Amino acid sequence: MTKIKFQDVLRDAIQSLFGTNPSAQEIIDSYPTAHLIGTDTIQTGGGTFFDIFAKKGRDEWAEVEKLVSHFKTLGVRQSALIRGDFLFGYKPQPYDVIRGLVFEYAAMGMNVLQNFHGLNDARCLAGVAEAVAEAQAAGFDITVQGTICIEDNPNVTVGKCLTFADQLVALGHSGFYLKSASGRLSPYFVYELVSALYRRFPDQDVTIHAHSTYGEAPACYMAASLASIEQNKAITMDVQHPALAGSTAQPSMNKMVDLIKNYPDERIAAESPQLDIDAIKASMFSLYGLRFRYREFESRYNADLVKSMYAARTPGGASATLKSIPGLVDTLGRLLGKGDKHADWDRIQIAIYQMQHQILDDLGQPTQVTPYAANTTGQAALSLWHQLEGRDKYHTLYPGIVDYLAGRHGHVPASASRMLVAKALKQLGLEASENYAMAKDRPDGLPSAKEKLIKAGLEQPTMRQTISAAVISDSGPFKGIDHIVACDKGQNMPSPPPQQPFYSLPPQPVLRKDGHGYNRDVRDAVNIIGGYSKLQEIAERVLHIKQLVDRRYIFPAGEEDLEQKWLNANIARLKLILDDIPVKLAAANFSDGQKMVMLDRNNPNSIHLAIKDAVDHKGAGLYDFMIYIMGDRI
Repeated sequence: MTKIKFQDVLRDAIQSLFGTNPSAQEIIDSYPTAHLIGTDTIQTGGGTFFDIFAKKGRDEWAEVEKLVSHFKTLGVRQSALIRGDFLFGYKPQPYDVIRGLVFEYAAMGMNVLQNFHGLNDARCLAGVAEAVAEAQAAGFDITVQGTICIEDNPNVTVGKCLTFADQLVALGHSGFYLKSASGRLSPYFVYELVSALYRRFPDQDVTIHAHSTYGEAPACYMAASLASIEQNKAITMDVQHPALAGSTAQPSMNKMVDLIKNYPDERIAAESPQLDIDAIKASMFSLYGLRFRYREFESRYNADLVKSMYAARTPGGASATLKSIPGLVDTLGRLLGKGDKHADWDRIQIAIYQMQHQILDDLGQPTQVTPYAANTTGQAALSLWHQLEGRDKYHTLYPGIVDYLAGRHGHVPASASRMLVAKALKQLGLEASENYAMAKDRPDGLPSAKEKLIKAGLEQPTMRQTISAAVISDSGPFKGIDHIVACDKGQNMPSPPPQQPFYSLPPQPVLRKDGHGYNRDVRDAVNIIGGYSKLQEIAERVLHIKQLVDRRYIFPAGEEDLEQKWLNANIARLKLILDDIPVKLAAANFSDGQKMVMLDRNNPNSIHLAIKDAVDHKGAGLYDFMIYIMGDRI
């Protein structure tokens, strides 16, 4: 067993790239080989894999259980990210709700709960830790991992993290999960923290989690590896299948193996995980297909957008989640001035994140992870709206920010604006900030949740239905109780998958008027070259080349030459793909005339415009960039 291990965070890729829009069945159908790709654990639950499933009209318990059951049959250990007392929602829960959910997840087959609180407040984690201890005593194979939320933040220091780690161990957590939702993180800080954790807690394991949004995650992972190897300890990295990696998700497992094997310190190079490359290749196209289907939800590459996200420490799933807020694009787009749909969305995001950067100091620099990231982003959107309408940016406070400033969500940083704290307290009718009520000090939540369901028409609500009634919050037109009742009666209306563009649809042969052969169009051509999965691969290659050209990645010391190596490899692969297109069309008996149409950049029915559409969905101007670096290869 190597000292460097991988956890496949499938859940986070679906959340960060697609806003948790795909169904469980879509995920399963696209990801058949997770058990073959060298991972020790796969994250199949937690985060938005509950609340958003429900808000998409799906039965949240059925969706999670379908995923867990699938991977359980493959013999893969599974984990779920849990928000401490907040569970999978945005408000803290009492102990009976927490215990009920933990037992349901344990019975389902979940093995590890990664327990976190964005402000690193141990009071908010005690309930889950105690519930897991009860589940263990009942015979369930489940553990709880203590999460330390980290990022480039004045409130996050090595000393504070070690003090918090002491508290996590005292509560019964097993191992540390270093979570950077934003991915804005210093390798030097990671090295110092991992080294210090292993010195103080030699019997505890460490897992590191960071997003690729700003290109710092790979270097941070290698810094963690160096620290662990120097202490003769193991380290686990959260990675993604290459078809779901990069952008706002986690680093590619393939790329991390490249870094590890090429690391100048032989102690690290010798500890590389062994990946089943054939299994990865076998699942590549189906996953690219899933990513292509939900490409509208991804953040598009834009230098100004990345700059604004970096300043605001925007977490991985923020963009995909923002775009799902009803009316946001239209309202702020109107106030900011309309452009084309892509530019409009980019402009809206940049404006929101610029505002978010402005208000973080006033809010006390809360770590940008759920629910604090969602709440500060919500406040930024609200403040932007106020400002554009000529009001003070704090004219009204976002509900989650009110609760945070009042102490209802845990410890409030001392640097938070006293003026805003006073405004929040006044809004709630309080004279002073509240002391955070720990889970066992809160009144039971299941009886009242059950009563709501009975009043809504459910005679005998199940434990799962009752937990959902307690956890799932109303949001706009969505009503949690109505949703639960609809699921019980089979009347829920799940959101359908997005429609595919014409060029990616299955070909429909049309007999020519003369009866000799068939008319063929762009659908045939796209199908012949590998379908929308191939278009997605082309787009991903172009994006990665652009990111490398723009020097978006930070490489560990001694590995800077890999930047050029990765660039050359991606360019070479892209050339092969493009050069192969006319060859495949000829092999499929496209006539010279048909090939001319398909390869004509100005023809509206050409494969060229299909490629342009796919590539430009990754970022404005990326198609022109591709033409610049590739020349007339297609």
